[in-house]
Amino acid sequence: MSVYFFLFNLFLIGHGYAEKTLGLLTSAMAVGNLVGAIPAAKLARRFGLRPVLLSCFLLASVVFSARAILLSVEWQIPLAFLAGITLSAWAICLAPAVAQLTDERQRPFAFSLVFSLGIGVGALGGLAGSRLPGWFASHHVLFRSMQPDQFVLLFSCAIVALGLWPVAKLTFKHARLPVRSKLFLSPALLRFLPAVAIWGLVTGSFSPFATVYFAQHLHMSLPQIGNAFSSAQIAQVAAVLVAPVLLKRLGLVGGIVSTQLAAALLLLVLAGIGHPIAAAAAYIGFTAFQWMNEPGLYSLLMTTVPPDERSGASAYNSLVMSASQAIAATLAGGAFLRYGYPTALRGIAVIALIAAALFWNLRASPELESTRGLDTQTTV
Repeated sequence: MSVYFFLFNLFLIGHGYAEKTLGLLTSAMAVGNLVGAIPAAKLARRFGLRPVLLSCFLLASVVFSARAILLSVEWQIPLAFLAGITLSAWAICLAPAVAQLTDERQRPFAFSLVFSLGIGVGALGGLAGSRLPGWFASHHVLFRSMQPDQFVLLFSCAIVALGLWPVAKLTFKHARLPVRSKLFLSPALLRFLPAVAIWGLVTGSFSPFATVYFAQHLHMSLPQIGNAFSSAQIAQVAAVLVAPVLLKRLGLVGGIVSTQLAAALLLLVLAGIGHPIAAAAAYIGFTAFQWMNEPGLYSLLMTTVPPDERSGASAYNSLVMSASQAIAATLAGGAFLRYGYPTALRGIAVIALIAAALFWNLRASPELESTRGLDTQTTV
């Protein structure tokens, strides 16, 4: 999927799409995530995590293949919506699966390990996605009616389908959660979710347009974009692996806030520079801090709810994040086109500062008070 996501927006740009339309497609995918969150949680509780993950891999390979073939807007919007629904299962199942296999002391490092592995593979995906189209074209490994980048997109979907085999071998000790358990909003979640919603506006605004920003605003070549993207992925691996140390020193809330403040600062840097190398370096730093707070966010969420309510909490978290990213993608696509990247990036930086302030206020929450004792026990 990292090959696919790296290449897909650039593929659409080559077929006449603009940032505003890309924003609508990103928004449609986020809405699909939103719609699929609660059903995915219910299916995970009723049938277990493994069947839902198997369905996610199967449907993702089919739907994303269709997106690479049916290129009209009339097809792309509903297919983006379906893609969001299929990926919502991954978002819902990931946190409960990791939490189920770990205790409270192991959990921050476990999430760091999972995210760093995914990001590390993503670094390879960026390098592959930027070079495979040229390689296939030069070696004539293509069908006559298919463009090189389209062939690579379909090839990446085939790789996703291979994931069905290892997923089928996964086992969970308590895969079936109580069918009668109810999805509810606890006082802790009522304080946590608004902060997540604002942070979702940040993550959904710039990241989907990063490759387009390099291509359209900085006029970088595809291999240069691939190098920047892969370097960012490597930096994210390092940042996520270091995250438990930061969380141990500053606490869950303090660690989350510090990474958000750093991300806001680097967005301001991105808004003020135009040199490709300097912009790539700032982007690498921004994505590193953006991902560095993910283990803290998921650890905080999973620690504040009982084990039998984690799927519900994960569903609400995905629901809120998807809604925020749907709004952000739509607004950002229009803002980049109308006001330009520098002005829009400054606005996103301000939103990141607001998110940091909301997370900092969680320190006063009685429901989250107990997590401070856990911070000192976090080990790497």
